[in-house]
Amino acid sequence: MSTLLFKHVNVVDVRNQQILSDVDVWIKNERIEKIGRDIKSSADQVVDGEGKYLSPGIIDMHVHSTWDGSAISEDMDEMYGPYQAFLRSVHNVENSLKKGVTTIREVGSPKDLSIETAFAVEKGWIKGSRVIPCGSAIQSIYGHVPSIGTIANTKDELLYAIREKKTLFVKKGIRCQWIKIMDTGGAAGLEDVGPSMYDLDQLKFIVHEAHRLHMKVAVHAVSQEGIIECIKAGIDTIEHGPDIPDEYLDMMKEKGLTLVPTLAIYKILSENKGVLSDFMVERSALVTRQQKSTFARAMEKGVKIALGTDAGSPCFGSQPSAFKEMLVMQDYGMPPEKIISSATLTSAEVLGMSEEIGTIEPGKIADLVLLGENPYTNLKAYTDCLIGVYKSGEMV
Repeated sequence: MSTLLFKHVNVVDVRNQQILSDVDVWIKNERIEKIGRDIKSSADQVVDGEGKYLSPGIIDMHVHSTWDGSAISEDMDEMYGPYQAFLRSVHNVENSLKKGVTTIREVGSPKDLSIETAFAVEKGWIKGSRVIPCGSAIQSIYGHVPSIGTIANTKDELLYAIREKKTLFVKKGIRCQWIKIMDTGGAAGLEDVGPSMYDLDQLKFIVHEAHRLHMKVAVHAVSQEGIIECIKAGIDTIEHGPDIPDEYLDMMKEKGLTLVPTLAIYKILSENKGVLSDFMVERSALVTRQQKSTFARAMEKGVKIALGTDAGSPCFGSQPSAFKEMLVMQDYGMPPEKIISSATLTSAEVLGMSEEIGTIEPGKIADLVLLGENPYTNLKAYTDCLIGVYKSGEMV
């Protein structure tokens, strides 16, 4: 039984979006036992928190752990094969944890490798971020990034693909179960962005079967046509979603759907003329313009927004990418306290794990980031003033 006590620390209370000043946080058996003042305890380890800030660990809802963020990252899985892809995944989840991203949702990997990464982390063979795996993304034969895909065109094939994912999750003991589908092309893909690759009836079928099996669904959707169909179908998280009319933002709110906008990657892609092809740069610039409008209107309407990055994507650089995303969210008008809640509590709620992670409260798993500066006044505290990272109460 190990115990840890933070003394006189300032707690980032993401639920109420305030700072709890000069409190003690007692951790026992991986969980937060008590928060208060002048806690008397003979802890195994005592951390002097005076002048420091304790934040919940960051959750990134959109990661490709087998990619390295280089200009050719999407091609690497085919170029170098699954063994090196797994090694890249190990490297990325280890590095992400060291920098304060304690949980990731992995939304597309070759040959369902993210399920193996999640299993290895859970077993303790890898000291990395907690991984919520989607396995390979379900997509049609002309889908986006087929190297990370499971091809399914007909309803029978979709049924098999969904149930196959369920089987893999059960075999590996994955409790938080998500599948990912690709419904449109992408800004960095060769395919046409426009058409929805599954019709509305197929999308509703996917949602029904996944929910029946107690799984949730994430969808890659970039074109307005595809996004609208996915919202109508009730898909749990709309990934990217740059061009959403007001009436469908209202529908998202009514249905309790979540936008995971991945803002930073498109801004970066649009600035890489000469590195990427002209049409990729032009597509990304269009997406960026659309995102600024949709993001502002989604905030105004109270649509649930969770932080996700597309970490690993071309020209994005090494993982993690969450802190780049935070700064772009701020540039596009979201206040720091809401950004941090989006990256912690909101993401935990969307995952269905808010009883376990996402806040600093008694009973929660002690996934924590210790900072030397108040992140509510300076988001760069996560990168420039990082003092320590704790996962399940243990310092990384």
